[in-house]
Amino acid sequence: MKTIMLVDDDPHMIKALTEHIDWPSLGLRIAGTASNGVDALEQFERLRPDLVMTDVYMPGMTGLEVTQALRRNYPHLPIIILSGYDEFENARAAMRWGVNHFLLKPAEVEEIESVLREVLLEQEVRERHERLERTYKQEIGKVVPYLRKQFLHELLTTRYQANELPSERMNYVGIPLSAQVSAISLQLNRPGFLTKMKERDWQLLRYGAADIIQETIKEQSVRLPNSQVEILDYSDQVFVLLLFGGEELLHEMYSLVERMIDQVFTYLKMEMSVGIGTSKNHLCGVMDSYLESREALEMAEFQGGSRIYLYNSIQRVETSVHDYSILLQQWNESWADMKIDLAEEAWLLIHQMFKVGKCGLQDVQVVAVSLFNTLIHSWNRQYPLLRPPMAMSEFLRDIQTKYSLQDLLCWMDAFIGEWIEQTRKEMTEKKSNKLVDQVKQYVEQHYAEEISFEAIAKGLFVHPKYLSQLFKRVTGENFVGYLNGYRIQKAIELLQSGHYMVYEVSEMTGFRNATYFSQVFKMLTGKSPSEFG
Repeated sequence: MKTIMLVDDDPHMIKALTEHIDWPSLGLRIAGTASNGVDALEQFERLRPDLVMTDVYMPGMTGLEVTQALRRNYPHLPIIILSGYDEFENARAAMRWGVNHFLLKPAEVEEIESVLREVLLEQEVRERHERLERTYKQEIGKVVPYLRKQFLHELLTTRYQANELPSERMNYVGIPLSAQVSAISLQLNRPGFLTKMKERDWQLLRYGAADIIQETIKEQSVRLPNSQVEILDYSDQVFVLLLFGGEELLHEMYSLVERMIDQVFTYLKMEMSVGIGTSKNHLCGVMDSYLESREALEMAEFQGGSRIYLYNSIQRVETSVHDYSILLQQWNESWADMKIDLAEEAWLLIHQMFKVGKCGLQDVQVVAVSLFNTLIHSWNRQYPLLRPPMAMSEFLRDIQTKYSLQDLLCWMDAFIGEWIEQTRKEMTEKKSNKLVDQVKQYVEQHYAEEISFEAIAKGLFVHPKYLSQLFKRVTGENFVGYLNGYRIQKAIELLQSGHYMVYEVSEMTGFRNATYFSQVFKMLTGKSPSEFG
């Protein structure tokens, strides 16, 4: 029940208000009464009533002066003036100080009760609004971080235009619109012996890696307080860092990422590869920076984990307009001779050329039609009684629904990949892959030496990326994993012979140093080298 304080120098008025107003039905209780302004202020501080009803003219301090004093510290306190003088100046002063109602004596009981109900309703509405506002502020503190993460995920997969990112929306979710932005992809390389772990154990390791990343980012916030770094849990093995700041932040993050790699390996015995995209001048470019970071990460497939790969530093395939005719000729000849591996190599080079080149949508559509025409003729020639994986009518219908270059390339990559796999299944003769066998043979002969995958690919006259994908498809693992596994197997044999020390075995199996050898050994076998001695 709310409380009210009555202030009037006329005791008969106080008695009348006390006895004739049905206070319980209004949900009110009289907390106290005062006969002058000074006493009223003293009692108010002690009783803290919810409402105040006061006369205007009283000895020592008028009701308007009491109102003025109360308003300084209690701006929302409901105050009702009950005066026996109909003076305009009093009414105007009462309005200036935010008096809720100005009643003239003698006032009817029904009128006073009606005013009290109205004041109580206004107070209830205001208090409910304040509660809602407090709840909103509490909840928005929980919701905004989620909305920010969700929107940043969208930025990595959806290409926005500048007019689709209004500053009001960006300010609401706490994303700077004008700052430079760049992306860093951190990929956890799940070692062989961890693939058989229970999902709970793997998620525990992921949580540990996320904790290391988060703690390291906190250090950056201290060093560069005006910058902002967002951590996105992008997939089961990939975290993405979005950097809102200039080159100074990107340079600072390089050393911090190196520390993340070391700590993840030291505490969790997992390798983490990192790809860093270039800095963009607008938030709309964050998707391009992210794709650059993933492209840089592809180098880890054949150069090894626990390293940082900069997009600006990777070597790319140089293409020109003349490459179209050369690669299309290779594509046509490969299908004429049913050399599927060469056809796939040609497609990978064409696809890469489209990604790094400045090709229009119509140019790619023309090439797509030429590629499909070769596929359909080759299929009908080889398997005239079998239905092709995609009919010409279906191809022409689907290609018209691709309105962006990215969608078109993804669609082409999908249907060409499916076509190649279907062709392989239909081929009666299972040919062993000489390229993969040659790579394995090279490892067997040179595992004790420094091995460069690019050098192997160059010696076999194939593109490193194609050879990497081919090796992984045939063997089920990437080159670095196979090389480490082969070296560790040889190391186990040497250790079990009892003729060599651990550091000798490390050198004999091609590792950089004994410490790194021991870490990789334990990561792959779950045991230290000394346990095999």
